[in-house]
Amino acid sequence: MTSLLRAELVKLRTTRAFYGYLTVLVVLSAIAAAARASEAHLLELEDPAFQRDLLSQSVAAPLIALLLGIMSLTVEWRHGTITRTFLVSPRRWYVLAAKEINAFVLGIGLALFGLVVAIAVAAPILSHDGTPLQVDGALVGRAAEIMLAAALWGALGAGVGALVQNQTAALVGAVITVVVVEELLNALLGWADLEGVGDALPGRALGALDRSHQGGLSPAVGGAVGLGYVALFAALGWFRIRRQDIT
Repeated sequence: MTSLLRAELVKLRTTRAFYGYLTVLVVLSAIAAAARASEAHLLELEDPAFQRDLLSQSVAAPLIALLLGIMSLTVEWRHGTITRTFLVSPRRWYVLAAKEINAFVLGIGLALFGLVVAIAVAAPILSHDGTPLQVDGALVGRAAEIMLAAALWGALGAGVGALVQNQTAALVGAVITVVVVEELLNALLGWADLEGVGDALPGRALGALDRSHQGGLSPAVGGAVGLGYVALFAALGWFRIRRQDIT
């Protein structure tokens, strides 16, 4: 398992797409943090809860973690390296477990990086308006929730990649599902007075964990539901690849 995890790290470092996604993370997090801090009223800036929400709504790590988690699996089929990977490690569940762990840890790293960018951009704006960033236990706790949510998004992406395998279909399908389909479903469920069902969808559940979406599930319940989705897609992915012909 250690060698597989090390191999995943090497693959990540040598993939140009990773640095492209990292650049997107920096740009999106910086723009969102600057916009939120600049447009807020003075009374909002002085509220520690606003500063915590600013981080939740600025860090773009969850989406980037989802996409990179998907790519960690689908790139193997796209470039035809999956045969060699499974020949080197015949226990296919080892491979899937290594990729799930790698995606989980990657999500934490991306969120931490995004938090650094968001704070670096927002803190000077807040200080300029006479309201320095208040670093306390609540802010640290929010940062931990953001990192955990991004980690679960990454692991969820790995499961989706194992299940779908086609890179274009998986990436496009994931983005459309999270950005468009979930919103349509939530609107329809709200019209049918079933808002509680919509809160259990992946985007809303993990949004409750990092508090980028409020008013639905609690962070703890949202995290538990998100973990359930990770387990579900990992299991579905495993059932697909365990006896799949890769020759």
